[in-house]
Amino acid sequence: MPMNTIDTLGELATRSILLEVSCHPKPGLVTPFTRGAHRDMDYSLFLRSSAVLSQGFRDVAVIGYEHTDDARTLLPVLRERGILTERRMFEVTSGVNTQKGLVFLFYLLLGASGRAMRIGDHSVHAITATVADITDGIVERELGTLGSSPHGHGLTKGEKLYLEHGITGIRGEVERGLPSVTGMGLPAIRDVLGCGGTINDAILQALFALMTAVEDTNVISRCGLDTYEMVKETAREIVDAGGVLTHGGKRMIAEFNEVCEKRNISPGGAADLVSASLYLHFLDEEGIAAPHQTTVDTHIP
Repeated sequence: MPMNTIDTLGELATRSILLEVSCHPKPGLVTPFTRGAHRDMDYSLFLRSSAVLSQGFRDVAVIGYEHTDDARTLLPVLRERGILTERRMFEVTSGVNTQKGLVFLFYLLLGASGRAMRIGDHSVHAITATVADITDGIVERELGTLGSSPHGHGLTKGEKLYLEHGITGIRGEVERGLPSVTGMGLPAIRDVLGCGGTINDAILQALFALMTAVEDTNVISRCGLDTYEMVKETAREIVDAGGVLTHGGKRMIAEFNEVCEKRNISPGGAADLVSASLYLHFLDEEGIAAPHQTTVDTHIP
């Protein structure tokens, strides 16, 4: 039986987030062998957190499939579900924010995947275009009005960065239809696997490709704009040197990993987009990301 049921969407999403956190070595990020630049989380905590996220993936895809109103009205529905997942995540992690950004990103991806599946075109382009439709106007609604409304200590890190520097972060990325994922992350994964590389190497290559351009609010919040620019430039040098595909690139990666741990640098925003890139790659690999009609069982147990 072809793997084209809606259940598979949740399975591939879970696979993607687990493979990303399991990749080693990564600059400043948690892996099975290091905490990276983090002192409040480790690999086992990410596994427990991922188990929480995975419980809702299929249901969110079903919600997207069954939602027949304007795409923008799906966003508050997904966010309501996401808040419940975040609460459970914080319970499991004792208050540590391991994957809050992934909840937002993957609930959008899965909701968009379900909606695209109902329409009958669940190509990568259709899914990312649906993400853009769902989040249409999100930057202006949620960030553009901050300067003219009362605010203070209740602002999120992303909101503060927008007010201070005009950085739109993940909101801008999703509203544009995930261009960094389709233009950098996904091609990097395909290039490495096409050369016979491992999935671990493909993940690492995608990470550095994304780090060259992504507005990573995690890096900026932790270390400032100067460090963020340094991270982008170093990532560009590593990619230009061949990354995981060359001995020189691998040496540069090892050296940069040490720098990130010492300087508290953690490109968590780019890592989230690696997971999204993996998800779209697996959809394509399994033959799901193609325009065709499919029969879907939308029963939520």
